Amino acid sequence: MPRTDLHRLQAFDGLGSPDAESLRSLTETIQDEYHEWVSESSRSSRTDQLLDNFPQPPRSESLDAIEEEEMGVYPTPKPSIKNLRRHATADELPLLQQINPNEGALELNPVSEENGSYDLIAPYDGGDLSLFQLERTADIMFSSEHMLTILNNPRYLARFRDFLLEERPRSIITLTYYLNASKALKAIQYANALVRLSVDVPPPVVQTDGEAAGATVNRVLEQRVVDGLLALTAEELPAFITSRCIAITSKIVEQRVRGTLPMKFRGNSNALAEVFCLTDPSRPDNPIIFASEEFHRTTQYGMDYGLGRNCRFLQGPKTNANSVRRLREAIHAGQHHSEMFLNYRRDGSPFMNLLQCAPLCDSHGHVKYFVGAQIDVSGLAMDGVSMESLMELQHKYRGPDEDSIAESPEPEAKDEFRELTELFSPRELSAVLQHGGHLFQPKALQSPHQPRSWLQTDISQDRETESLRLQDVKSPFSRMSFVGVYENYLLVRPYPSLRILFTSPALQIPGILQSPFLSRIGSSSAVKEDLLQAMKVGRSVTARIRWATRSNPDGRYRWVHCTPLLANNGQVGVWMVVVVDDG
Repeated sequence: MPRTDLHRLQAFDGLGSPDAESLRSLTETIQDEYHEWVSESSRSSRTDQLLDNFPQPPRSESLDAIEEEEMGVYPTPKPSIKNLRRHATADELPLLQQINPNEGALELNPVSEENGSYDLIAPYDGGDLSLFQLERTADIMFSSEHMLTILNNPRYLARFRDFLLEERPRSIITLTYYLNASKALKAIQYANALVRLSVDVPPPVVQTDGEAAGATVNRVLEQRVVDGLLALTAEELPAFITSRCIAITSKIVEQRVRGTLPMKFRGNSNALAEVFCLTDPSRPDNPIIFASEEFHRTTQYGMDYGLGRNCRFLQGPKTNANSVRRLREAIHAGQHHSEMFLNYRRDGSPFMNLLQCAPLCDSHGHVKYFVGAQIDVSGLAMDGVSMESLMELQHKYRGPDEDSIAESPEPEAKDEFRELTELFSPRELSAVLQHGGHLFQPKALQSPHQPRSWLQTDISQDRETESLRLQDVKSPFSRMSFVGVYENYLLVRPYPSLRILFTSPALQIPGILQSPFLSRIGSSSAVKEDLLQAMKVGRSVTARIRWATRSNPDGRYRWVHCTPLLANNGQVGVWMVVVVDDG
């Protein structure tokens, strides 16, 4: 069905300049239904202990300077999704979809007839380039090697740790476990170095039985380090990557709805804010009951195949089993969830799917349906999701025939003791500064009354402990797993009813459910009529409107993008209405 854009109606009704206040401010009036969601009574003391023993990556001097150095990389002063949304600019936004590598390829042009040749185009040169590089990229992106790259770099670790504090505070214990296990293993390696260089080379005056002390090996500890790494790789790394992708993609979607996308996006922006499906968990296997036309075009599965089936037909050989499990668990628990993982079209070609899955609840809080919102972010994945750690790995695995950039520098040589001290926690570093070497220097190295050194342990720990406590009692809707690209949306019955049936958590204000959609639009009658006509005939429509509330009947400027989800008889089953701030 054709789409209608009402961008030229911005100056309708002689209204003044747009109101700068964001729609997200509406959530401040909502009573927090999760104020009773608190942790166990012992969590506070355990939180203090975890953070006090947590190794500190470089702080203020490093992170600010790092962002200035990373030209062309999406800025990450803190990995908070809202923070990233605020700082993104159009020039920094990468393309989401993967560009066809054969577009404009000269080797696919017809060749002239020569001496009875049977060639219509130039013969294939025999290159062994993989057909689906996206699958290889996905393997690298979600690999333990990528997780290790983050954990072994102070800059990357600082961002990852801040992400966990901001979005997944309960996962800090997993990261702490891995780092402590690694530190214990490094301590054994340092002890082995001492034995090798000194203890097993005694001076002549020391009488020994001739047997070498030898190296100490702890296979159980080695396996614990591996187990901790695998846990971080399976659960926290995908969440970290997904949050980065959400931050970038949400800004692009907002600009697409407003009609302000840069020219480089215009050729492949039709699928943005258009790929939706609705499933019914009350039916066996939670089948798709409605889907947008763009859903069928993107997946290549027609209406006759997709409707009535579970979405698992999009899975393929390289689909991450942990991603499928997390989605299944979220649906079973009736929770929001966002996941970035490989799916497959009907022709077998893969695409990186940024999926937002959200429950739709009635006025009693009962889950009636689930809405799935998909965005193809294959191009963003191939470009490394603007993550320096992933770009570093992609360069390492770049094929010999591809263009090469400067060679990666050789890693700095470190002895066993330095590798151990790099994992010291603030408490351990403080003890070293205050007491290190006292056995050899009777005079104290530092007076207890002198100012503390660069660590500033107490201040930083107090700040982060309080941050973790606050995160622990925040509404689950503030966590990454519950917030996706689409933060504000409505599900509206088809014409002639056009009543609001469901909303996103950010729009759950009293009285909105079962209210007429057009009653929320405080715009001119011409704009309302245009919206009504488009929704009457089932056309996608975008308009700049005044969003009216009880407290502000005149309304504030917003953009709405309305997409019909169709039933198997071709009729509109429900409207997905995405609401975007005016900017």
